[in-house]
Amino acid sequence: MESREGVVLKPGLTWRSIMAIMYASLVFLPVAIYMQLVAGTTVLVAAAYITAILFSEFSRVLGAPLTKQELFIVYEMTLIAASAAVFTGMLFKGYLATSPMSWSFVVQGRPLPEIVPSWWAPTHGSPVYKLRTLMHPDWALPILLACLQYGAFYLLEEIALSMFLAYLFIEVEKLPFPFASIDASMVTALSERRPGMLRVFAISAIPGLIIGGLVFLPNIMGTPLVPLPWFDATFFTEKYMPGAMIGFGTDPSLIVTGFLVPFTSAFYMLIGSLAVWVFGNYFTLTTFASAFPEWVAEYSKGMTIAAIYQRSLLRVWICPQIGFVLALATLVVLRTIKPIIRAFKAFTKISLRAKVGAGYLPLPVIVGMYLAGTLGSVFTFMLLVRDWPWGYIWIPLALSLGFSFFQGLACVRAIGETGYSIYFPYVWHISVYATGYSGFAAWEFPPVIGGSYVPPVGGAPSWVNMIKAAYLTETRPMDFFKALLITVIVYHIFSFIYVDFFWRMAPIPSIIYPFVQIQWPAMVIMEGAWITRQIGVKAHLIMQSYAAMLGICIAGELASRYLGVPFSAVGLVTGTAWLPPTMIPVFIGSALSRFVFRRVFGRELWDEYRAVVVAGFLCGQSIIVGIGVAASLIARATWVWPY
Repeated sequence: MESREGVVLKPGLTWRSIMAIMYASLVFLPVAIYMQLVAGTTVLVAAAYITAILFSEFSRVLGAPLTKQELFIVYEMTLIAASAAVFTGMLFKGYLATSPMSWSFVVQGRPLPEIVPSWWAPTHGSPVYKLRTLMHPDWALPILLACLQYGAFYLLEEIALSMFLAYLFIEVEKLPFPFASIDASMVTALSERRPGMLRVFAISAIPGLIIGGLVFLPNIMGTPLVPLPWFDATFFTEKYMPGAMIGFGTDPSLIVTGFLVPFTSAFYMLIGSLAVWVFGNYFTLTTFASAFPEWVAEYSKGMTIAAIYQRSLLRVWICPQIGFVLALATLVVLRTIKPIIRAFKAFTKISLRAKVGAGYLPLPVIVGMYLAGTLGSVFTFMLLVRDWPWGYIWIPLALSLGFSFFQGLACVRAIGETGYSIYFPYVWHISVYATGYSGFAAWEFPPVIGGSYVPPVGGAPSWVNMIKAAYLTETRPMDFFKALLITVIVYHIFSFIYVDFFWRMAPIPSIIYPFVQIQWPAMVIMEGAWITRQIGVKAHLIMQSYAAMLGICIAGELASRYLGVPFSAVGLVTGTAWLPPTMIPVFIGSALSRFVFRRVFGRELWDEYRAVVVAGFLCGQSIIVGIGVAASLIARATWVWPY
């Protein structure tokens, strides 16, 4: 045990929490895989709540209740272990290597499937596609390399980055990480069972059960009452503002989680979202139509929010989004340069603490892990991608070694202030495009570029958020990382087994798995368009967007400092990456929390219990969704016979 600011941090990784991790992968992972293949949905939140409650109550019945620290590990690791269907990605590689659509893309005079290297996926003539199994020698090398590149190297880099950024933004900068309090409140309510907290938690679960049931159960059973994930209003607004993405998210958790988002951040997140996806889309179709002819040509009346998003992102916003986030990263570095230096200095003195089990490794070890992950992935990339132009060797080095750190700074800062992360879209694809590369392997086998959230496994932003929750539950951060390594091993094993089982049961994609039958062809078309260089990249848009956003953010920071005008650069840039149907309910939730519930319940009482309210609501909603998914699986249970 060790102390942090007078709080004793205790271990949470025990044989009981390890059993819960294995249980989550064993029981919930096949459900998650099936739901992803059939409907594109996930059960990770439901699985986390159900597993935590089940193990909490079972241990209590046996007379040895789980500690708060054990419950923290159970909850956080279940979020990963119950949904990390990593081997579905291997099946998509096989689909890309064999799909009829892939044959329509020609690279260097040859159809795309003919240039797919056997170390990336079995070639189109391999018998594995008739046998439909991962248990074949042709899969051995692709699986081994994927596990090395995006398993071992990725973990080394992200764990090192998470440790440093957690120390920087939790202990030095002391950011709020608003969503970490949801996890901490749920864990505390189940473990400590304080009457007031447990009562609020239980009462809050009731509307979660009712509203969640009304919204999700009819959709799960195939007779929807409420459109998910949003109510699409573009049909009504397109005659006035063509291209504008106007709608309202129908997932009730959006409003509820908005209770925890600071109002200033939520306000600027909404401003950023509307500026890009409503007014930006409208003006690029009308006033600035000549600058975006592809977007104008591809837009048509009747397009849904999803279709507008796909085309406008591809034809307008890929480059500006990179400029926006680079501007935020620059601002974060400028604002945190002194804290970064203080964090590095503090880490040089941390070795003695590490010997007694402190939450962080010594700085030389962290730096060594980071270098091993990034440089190891770049070396593997250069070893396998033989046609990469050597004059551009600096690009994978710069992106993996340097860009990962700055992306981590921006993304963790965003989630620390707003609860929502940001992302740099298609950074690797744009970099490959800029080199003039005309092969296949470099597009599909990038080096590790870290610092962002990679669902469902996570990454530095989500892991640092979990470390904040660890502090709130008085859990040793090092136990989180140990549990994470165990979880990665467990879900790799079970994902391999279950994905192989579902593939043996029926072809993927096929009518048996309708979601991927719709999604994967679209993904093949997108990848084929990049590989054959049918997507244009406008470097000047990146620089112009960078300069404009940096100017806006600096002006806002100065106005905030000297004039007292509320401003959130992180909220503004984060909002540009999120669609209005998501940001509108989040803003409403934040406004209700700030201007209604604080007055109704009193500021101190509401601020103390609002995280418990959110946790209870999400728990109730997750339980009803879990029940609905189980009932759906039972109702549709069938076996595909070969005749």
